Amino acid sequence: MKKFLLLFILINTSLYASNSGEKLYQVSTIDALLAGYYDGDKTLLEVKNHGDFGLGTFDGIDGEMVVYEGDVYQVKSTGKIIKPADTIGVPFASVHFFKSDTTKSINNIKSYDQLKSLLSNFEQCKNYPCGFKIEGVFSYVKTRSAPKASKPYPPLAKHITDTQNFFEAKNIKGVLIGYYLPEYFGKFNVPGYHFHFLSQDKKFGGHVLKVALKDGQLSLDQLYDVDISLLRTKEFHEGKLESRSKDLDKVEKEIKN
Repeated sequence: MKKFLLLFILINTSLYASNSGEKLYQVSTIDALLAGYYDGDKTLLEVKNHGDFGLGTFDGIDGEMVVYEGDVYQVKSTGKIIKPADTIGVPFASVHFFKSDTTKSINNIKSYDQLKSLLSNFEQCKNYPCGFKIEGVFSYVKTRSAPKASKPYPPLAKHITDTQNFFEAKNIKGVLIGYYLPEYFGKFNVPGYHFHFLSQDKKFGGHVLKVALKDGQLSLDQLYDVDISLLRTKEFHEGKLESRSKDLDKVEKEIKN
């Protein structure tokens, strides 16, 4: 009986240990970002300590963040890509340490909708967040990035629709970095699929609006825990936070006023 109990404890401890490292780390909430709280009290270095994979933005919504293989890239509103200083502030980000649970070759994906339909077949992501890394040759990618906002900061939907720049590329090697978050995550992050792109030569990237894939390798990482760090800024402390889900389409998709 004692041997059985010891075996049971060891098995369950092993299962917990394998799952406990699968944690999504998030800075702030999507409603705070939508409301215009663009100053981060977390530095990029602090964010990097919580993950080697992910996405986000920088103080003032100064471009798009791509975290890939431990390096962080900033896609500026001009399309130029730089490696930002570790001291830069981060008002919103989602990162984790990527450990692939599933890999699959995929090809001939004609549209973003078709890609989402394919990804929805992974049952392990039904009620859990999942990180997706898709490396390959893309027949078409359309991205966007916006310039740094000026104070007083406007709501995110207005800033994005008024100032965003679009970029397009064909037959390009690169990687899609992103997450699927179940609908109940909509209270504090972007529900559904959210991807950023980075080309192999690090010269093209941004928030993904449209995509088509020739062939590539998909890696999936199912996550079990979420750690949210709320902003300690004056604006967050004194502001009125409310649901702005109606603004998400303007921010996530190609929609203009």
